[in-house]
Amino acid sequence: MRIYLTGADGMLGTALRAALAADPLTAGWGVRGVSVADFDIGDPGAVRASVEDFAPDVVVHTAAHAIVDECEADPQLALRVNVAGVRNVADACRRTGSRLVYVSSDYVFDGADTPDGGYRETDTPGPLSVYGLSKLAGERIVATVDDHLVIRTSWLFGGSDERTDNVLAMIRQTERGERVRLIHDQFSCPTYTVDLARAMVLLLKRGTAGTLHVANTGSASWFDVARVALGREGRAAEPVALDDCGFLGRRPRNSTLSTGRLKHLGITMPDWSDAVSRYRTHLSTGNGRT
Repeated sequence: MRIYLTGADGMLGTALRAALAADPLTAGWGVRGVSVADFDIGDPGAVRASVEDFAPDVVVHTAAHAIVDECEADPQLALRVNVAGVRNVADACRRTGSRLVYVSSDYVFDGADTPDGGYRETDTPGPLSVYGLSKLAGERIVATVDDHLVIRTSWLFGGSDERTDNVLAMIRQTERGERVRLIHDQFSCPTYTVDLARAMVLLLKRGTAGTLHVANTGSASWFDVARVALGREGRAAEPVALDDCGFLGRRPRNSTLSTGRLKHLGITMPDWSDAVSRYRTHLSTGNGRT
């Protein structure tokens, strides 16, 4: 099996490469990872040439512009990366006959009337932001590839960049003695990239198709996460209301995802609090088990 991975140096791409290498059944798969340093995902010729050169069985597209307010401030860049980029990857997959796995977001939902147990794969999207709109557009482009899997996930953590990892940011801010203000009235499924990557490896081995929600179980606010991530120091965190944050891009109030379909496939994700605890241990030890 040959896997072509975009966003290979990103938070999820890094975790997925590690998960593929750690699984005895996938450790021997050929993997080519590419990132923004290799070419502009918005350049159709560059994308096509790179994919065709490797001739993969599967393209896993994790590359995205995922900073919500930056997408709102510069819609053209968001569209170039999150829409045109996906179109270029999808076109390349059709040319090579490759399967396409695309990572989408809970922000395709509006969070206004969240179903009990969270949004299901069949619930109607209604994005509130440029970022959410661009991810939904990506989903629809991916659906034009015959063999595809759309994975919706949420609130990723487990990386090394405080701009894109809220759990890392709150931990580092506390270590620096900085004021930690966290939203208490927005909810979703905080998801550890290590757990998501392991689930993705299972889905790659099975050849699962369609649309699937893959996230750590349970629902929490970032203020709830602080109580686990910061321990006793979390008592000093200050709750703040979503409406008082002054974000450019609107956020869904409750975009919790249901993972019932994933569980039906025999894949059970750990609870978000367990995942946050393992990540905190990993950061504390430097080489701790995750």
